[in-house]
Amino acid sequence: MVNRFYYDAISLDRAPHLRRHPEWSVGAPQEGDARVLPIWRDQNMVIPGEPPSPVFMNRADGAAVIEAASTVIFLGLEDGLSYYAADLTKHDDTSGLALPDGAVFEDLRRLATNIDPVAAGYMAYARALGHWHHNHEFCGACGAETRSSKGGHERTCSNSDCGRSHFPRTDPAVIMLVTHPSEDKCLMGHNKRFKGLRFSTLAGFVEPGETLEQAVAREVKEEAGIRVDNVQYMASQPWPFPASIMLGFRAKAYTTEINCEDDELVEARWFTRAEVREMGETGMVLPPSQFSISRWLIDTWLDEDA
Repeated sequence: MVNRFYYDAISLDRAPHLRRHPEWSVGAPQEGDARVLPIWRDQNMVIPGEPPSPVFMNRADGAAVIEAASTVIFLGLEDGLSYYAADLTKHDDTSGLALPDGAVFEDLRRLATNIDPVAAGYMAYARALGHWHHNHEFCGACGAETRSSKGGHERTCSNSDCGRSHFPRTDPAVIMLVTHPSEDKCLMGHNKRFKGLRFSTLAGFVEPGETLEQAVAREVKEEAGIRVDNVQYMASQPWPFPASIMLGFRAKAYTTEINCEDDELVEARWFTRAEVREMGETGMVLPPSQFSISRWLIDTWLDEDA
């Protein structure tokens, strides 16, 4: 799967074998050029415009940013370039740093699909690791401070009696298109967090001790009161908000009565293909981006009857 969804277009070599070498852990070695992605408090740097331009600083311009960063993360290699994220979260005010003129920090999710998909993949990667670092500054086992190691892909407890290693985690979430027993309708819900009159596929986090298929069935039953079977994996999408991967499924309902009891959904409905296509034309219901796995699941179902 290449560039099917937003944030999935990274093509760099993550080069894990280089992470254990100190020169890759503190900034780019002196050979070759580098690209530095500044991040600050879960935000990425862009130059405002239509569309906004992501900021990937070269070695010379990014040297001062790396020096000012609390954590430098080696992202990988591509086309002779080494890529780094420089986390500036420790600075309350970034205006005094050597940043490009006019550059601002923005929420990557708010930028939606206005950023080039390839650049967005790098920015999401940097954002996810930066979020993990500044939320794991202390050891969960003994409470001592942790230190970045392995090129920013590990944090090690500073307490010699503990010394535990901590690694970035990705939270699995299932997202599913549920079809009616007749296959001519699909189930979509209006989540209380949605703005405006928008319906989308159901989703939820995987719980400990359950398979992905069990998570799909449980979430659909909890959110809409519908029982499903024939759960089939379709595709996945990175979702760094803050640290998830969306695992896309199709499932077929064998009950049809909707009951939204858990308050996650304000409403859920069965929609025919004609109704979904009409909603898509108005822009009121379908997820806003053609790069969304939710939208892709719906469009795949629509195309089966094209």
